[in-house]
Parts: sequence; C-alpha cells; structure tokens
Amino acid sequence: MRPESDLSSSPQDLLRHDLLSQRNMLNAEAPVRLVAVTLAYAISAGFLPPAFVIICAATNLIAEIVANRLLRHVEPLLRGKSRYRVVLACTFAHELCFALPPGLIWHLDDPMAKAFAVGMTAANMMHIALVRSIHLPMGIAGAFAVWIVVLTTNTLYWLSNGTWLEFAGATLCALIGLGYFTSALLSNNRLHRETYAGWAEAISANSAKDRFLAQMSHELRTPLNAILGMGHAELARKIDPLSRSRLELLVESASGLGVLLDDILDLSAVQEGRLPIRPETINPAAILTTSVALFRAQADAARLHLDLDLDQNLPARALADGRRLRQCVTNILSNALKYTSQGSVRVQARMVSGGLLQVDFEDTGEGVPEGMHDAIFEPFQRGPGSQPGSGLGLTISRTLARRMGGDLVLLPSLAGARFRLTVPLPPAQQPEPATALGVLPLNLRGHLILVVDDIASNRLVAATYLRLFGADVEEAASGEAALRLVDTKTPSAILLDMNMPGLSGVETLRRLREVQQDAPPIPVIAMTADATENHRKAYLAAGLDGYITKPLSPEQLASALRPHLEMLS
Repeated sequence: MRPESDLSSSPQDLLRHDLLSQRNMLNAEAPVRLVAVTLAYAISAGFLPPAFVIICAATNLIAEIVANRLLRHVEPLLRGKSRYRVVLACTFAHELCFALPPGLIWHLDDPMAKAFAVGMTAANMMHIALVRSIHLPMGIAGAFAVWIVVLTTNTLYWLSNGTWLEFAGATLCALIGLGYFTSALLSNNRLHRETYAGWAEAISANSAKDRFLAQMSHELRTPLNAILGMGHAELARKIDPLSRSRLELLVESASGLGVLLDDILDLSAVQEGRLPIRPETINPAAILTTSVALFRAQADAARLHLDLDLDQNLPARALADGRRLRQCVTNILSNALKYTSQGSVRVQARMVSGGLLQVDFEDTGEGVPEGMHDAIFEPFQRGPGSQPGSGLGLTISRTLARRMGGDLVLLPSLAGARFRLTVPLPPAQQPEPATALGVLPLNLRGHLILVVDDIASNRLVAATYLRLFGADVEEAASGEAALRLVDTKTPSAILLDMNMPGLSGVETLRRLREVQQDAPPIPVIAMTADATENHRKAYLAAGLDGYITKPLSPEQLASALRPHLEMLS
C-alpha cells in the first residue's frame, strides 16, 4: 500500500513515511494476527494459571489498541515526542506480554510444553523481524522485549536446573538465535529503506519528466497556434487550388502535431496502454489522401513511386477516430519508405465484409526476415539495416488498430513487405462537422469579443478566427489593460489567457467579478496552453465559464462560445 506522504528525503518526511507504512502493514495483517494471538493465549492457559494468561492477554490488547489509535494520526506523533514515546512503550509492552507466557512455559518439565514455547517464541520473533521492521525503533522496542524475556527465563531455568557449563551452552545458543533474529530485523529494515529510496527516485524522475513534457508542450503550443491560425485564415480566402492544397496539407500536419502534444500529456494512458479513442464523423478517403500526400515530397526525393488506390465503395461518412487512423497510416507509410531504396510503395484501400476498412501497404524494399515477423511489433524493435528510428511506429499502430476494433498484421510477400491495416467503419448518423474551410461553424455578427493574452501572435490567431465569424474584436495585452477596457466597453465574452505577467488569468477574473457585482456577468473563457485535465478542473473551479486549449481551431472556439451567445450556427 502506497503511503500517504510525499517523496522528500528529509528526516521528517522519512519518519512520516516509515510510520505510515508501519501502520498500513499492521492493519493489513491484523485479522490473521488476532486469530493467531488468541489461539496462542488459549493454549498457554492450558499450561499456566488462567488468571496470569488473561492479564497478559489484556495488557497485550490494551497496548495494541493505544498504539494503533496514536498511529492513526501521524502528524501529532511527528510534532510531539511524548506521543511518540507512548507508541514505543506500548510496542514494548505488547511484545513483552506475548513473549512472557512461552518463556515461563519453557520451565515446565513437559516436552509438549517446551515445543510449544519454542514455537510461540519463534513465531513472535518472525513477526517482529518481518512486520514490525518497517519503522526500526518499533522493531527494536519489540526485539528488546524478546531479548529480556528469553535471557531472563533462560538464566533462571539453567541456574536452578543445571550446571554452569549447561547454562553457558544454553546462553550461547540463545544469544546466537537472538543475534540472527536482530540481524534479520535490521536487514528487512534496510531492504525497506532501499526499496523506498529506489521507488522515490523513480517517481521523482518520472515527475521531472512529466514536468518537462508539460513545459515543452506549453511552449510549443504558442508557435503551433500561430501556424494553425494563419493557415485557417488563409484557407478562408479565395485562393488558387494549388495554394489551397498546400495550405490544407500544412493545417493537417499542424493539427496532427497538436494531437501528439495532447497524447504526450496523457502519460499515464500511454504507459498503461489506455490510448484514448474518440470516434467522430470522418471521410475515410479524405484522411487517406491527405495522409499519403504528406509523404509525396519524400518519395519524390528518393525517386520512389508512391501510389494510392482508393476503392469507389469507400463511404463518404463513417464513424471512427480519424486522428488515430491518420496516425496508423503515417506510421506504416513512414516505415515503408524508410526501408525502400528503389521501386515503389503502394497503398490500397477498400471495404470488406463486416464493415471493415482494409488498407494494404506494399513496398519493394528489403522486406522483413522470417525470424522477425513477430518481433517487429514489439517496442523498440527495428527492422534490418541501420535505418534511423525508435522502433515504436508499428507497435503504436497495432495498438491503436486493436483499440479501434481492428488489427495490423504482416502478410506473406514475395518481394518487400506487405502490411494490412483493418479498422471498423460503422456508418455515421451525423454529417461531417463544418469548418473554416467551408461553412463557418458560428455567426458572431454584432458581438464584441475581448481577447486577452500577453503574446501578440496568440491574440492575432484568436482575433482572426473571431473576425471570420463576423465578430468585432478588442485586444488586451495584460489583465490590467483588460480591466481598463471593460470599464469603457461591455464585451459579449472574454477569451482570457491564464499565464500572463502581472495579473494572472485567475486574478484578472477575480477582479473583473468584483467590478461587475451589480451587472450581469460577462462569460469568461480560459484560453490557455495549460492542457492537462488537472488544469481544466482547476480553472473551471476558479469560476471560468469555459476552457479551450492552444493551438486554437475554429471548431473549438465555436464550441466554447456557442453556449454563451445566442447565435445560429
């Protein structure tokens, strides 16, 4: 059970971790321990006066209850030494009262009694060495009680029933056993410390990696936002077909990079194999065409023929995760071009029975050796030769295909390699969403929207989209400037960056609400590069009326504004 503590290595935090882990361990094995202790005392009552055994059992129980109650609240133990000393004293009393009956039973001239005494003492030492070794002072307190009872009862027995030589031999044996018991206690404690240190180091390194990826994602979203924004803006103009084709390819590529940034942030899903699948209405032919188009320049540079053969029966609309389908296609195509030095790469797509999209990728490259047919789908396994790459493309593609209900397999081929990707394409009930490439997703004519961001390119992108929708736009480079503008004008909505020098987005919102206490609240939507789920929850909890992440898209902006503005889409 993971302790409820942070991963700091300060003495106070290590003590907190030890106490929490010790408490959790004792609670976990309490039911078994209660049955075993009850049985041990019941048998002891057959050898010793029942009243004495009852006193030992009651003291044992009371000491355990007191120690457990104090361990429930660790922070007071860390602040007050007296409570901590009580826990150690209760541990000593608990183990003393359990060790005393077998120590006295050993004095009885009965082989069964002696065997029971040895077994009960050995079980007690094993319990201390294994269970109470997490927090070393507690383990030492229990071990000290066992040492006292064993050496005292051993001395009394042999001085009254044997010679000095027998006493010396028995004492030596007892010391060897107690020494090994104490050594096991210390070894288990050291093992626990080393395990915790390794776990803490791994978690710390993973946290540092998460912070780095989150920061890099945050920084990359600003230039990516500008690329997408200007690309969409140019596509909305009347431009020639060749320029439109190139811009569409640029926007598709930038959109794919934005999806990749989102996936990087969802590290837990990636590490646990829970890659998210988001079905939507797509045009399969369009996705395959644009995906293949991304590699035409690379194929031409390598003097390779890149052919795409689309079956006429492909549906115009289907329900699938278009982004994941595009990711699979680009991964497989990239792999095919990488291992093909001459000849061609051919992509054939058709619908087969069961509503499956079947895409075959054939190349005239060096192919896959027979012994690697399964290995190439394993992580970090690369094909023959010294081609660059991480060895993850086929692994990710097969994982995605299976998550979507299909598969990716390697088919027999006389020359080169042949992969088959299958993905279910159930019919879509809704048409493809409108975008800035066609019908605008929202009409904001007559509305004034305030865009607040300290980075000019981010303001330009948001303002460009809003003007495409017909809105009037005001810009502010800081929270202070936004508050001054709201004093003179009343915008219909505000797009507010969360990370600005001076007033942050949350502080700007707080001051805005204070100023507008007697007026209808203006919808304020977070427009941020903080793209994690924790960020979203925190900003909405702070009172924001919506949340959108950079890089912006027309559809994303329209979805955020539509609930707050009574306009026809």
